[in-house]
Amino acid sequence: MDKRALHLEDGTFAFPLYVKSIVDVPETHRDWYNPQADGDYKLKDPYWTELRLPFEREIERLEKAQADLAAKHEADMAQEKQARKQERINATLLSTCEAAGIPSGLIEGAIAMLSKQATFDVDDSYAFGSAPVIANSGGTLNSIETLVENFLDSDSGAAFRGKRRAAPSDGYFSSLLADLKARR
Repeated sequence: MDKRALHLEDGTFAFPLYVKSIVDVPETHRDWYNPQADGDYKLKDPYWTELRLPFEREIERLEKAQADLAAKHEADMAQEKQARKQERINATLLSTCEAAGIPSGLIEGAIAMLSKQATFDVDDSYAFGSAPVIANSGGTLNSIETLVENFLDSDSGAAFRGKRRAAPSDGYFSSLLADLKARR
């Protein structure tokens, strides 16, 4: 609100502290203004204190409340965005550890160890919500899959490896071996 505005939004006279011309003031309130040396008219102090000062204090209070709400909104939005990123990171770590064959009872421990080794971030530059999670391990950027593979191949990840799976077969090679053993 302009402090020099003559009228409020509802059309009532706003009693500004200074007016350029006394003609702008309703006739019933012209005696409330004193002429100044520069040609302006100033609202007399008792009227200023009674009419305008509480109004301006209320405006200041409302403007501060609005600024506080805007700051709170921005903080809430930043917190919400961080929570979504952390949710994405946790889901990616969980699914990658499951896919790597880490036993379900050990996944939480594996994620804790991976979190000590690297920091994670979501690359928001991708469109359509398919933002990949990137691991930063000692200044090296890797995918989560690569980080989990390297962890499982390391000595510290040995305890988290699942059972080694045999190569899939349709039984053909097993039958050949059985035939060879039978011929002996």
